[in-house]
Amino acid sequence: MKKIIVGLLFSASSFASLSQYVPAMNDKNGYVEPFQMFDNVYYVGDKWVSSYAIATEDGLVIIDTLDFPYSEWIPINLEKLGLKDKPITHILVTHGHSDHVGGAQLLQEKYGSKVVMTKSAHELSIQQSNKSEGENKFLPPNLDIEIKSDSSMVIGGHEFKFYLTPGHTEGDYSLDFAVEDNGEQYRAFIVGGHSVSSNDPEVIGQFLTSMEKIRKISLQAPIVNVNLSNHPHKNFLFENRKKLGTSGNPFISEANFFMFLKQQEDLAKGKLEEL
Repeated sequence: MKKIIVGLLFSASSFASLSQYVPAMNDKNGYVEPFQMFDNVYYVGDKWVSSYAIATEDGLVIIDTLDFPYSEWIPINLEKLGLKDKPITHILVTHGHSDHVGGAQLLQEKYGSKVVMTKSAHELSIQQSNKSEGENKFLPPNLDIEIKSDSSMVIGGHEFKFYLTPGHTEGDYSLDFAVEDNGEQYRAFIVGGHSVSSNDPEVIGQFLTSMEKIRKISLQAPIVNVNLSNHPHKNFLFENRKKLGTSGNPFISEANFFMFLKQQEDLAKGKLEEL
């Protein structure tokens, strides 16, 4: 668990109305400045866990919400990006671990957003909430839209495809949607859960089945060429950020996505061999 350094936001600050206390926005706490990745995609996560804001015709879609209270940074980051006045219409939570769902209830209450999860992920979020304590204590969100099967949803004119991909947790879903760069569309994918935390061969097999499912889906034209990982070290996010403004968009890379998939498969297979 990250140690929290709590900072007081003075009343004169433009961010003071968000919360009286938030974790200090410094490197020790994992804070990173938010930035724009595509015409319609912004990074609002921290050093360890990703959170993305997707701009639509109706407002913003937030994908994953960080651990609480670091999720307090998300509204601040949106204001820094000039997105303060855009409503958060939907919150997509890829799975129920606290570092992805911890801020969902906070944002849901503040913006009146609809939370989209699987039932299993929501049940896990309740378990994680019950275990949380102290400055990390969070409430589970209300489940507004349940993902029951592979399906799609149009939000603000943008289609989001949901695929059930259990293995990291039982309730994982992965996301498939279009992003834009200088008006050109590219196909982005978020794998809902990285790595297998269980030593159960059945669970590891389930994870490998999900990775194979993702591989087949992602190879359908147009091939996935944007890896929006839900942990930044998995897609070289900060290394690629340094390349922004050089030649082309560094986040567009088929190789990045399929290298990541192979890494996940190899790690799971290695775990099976060790049993």
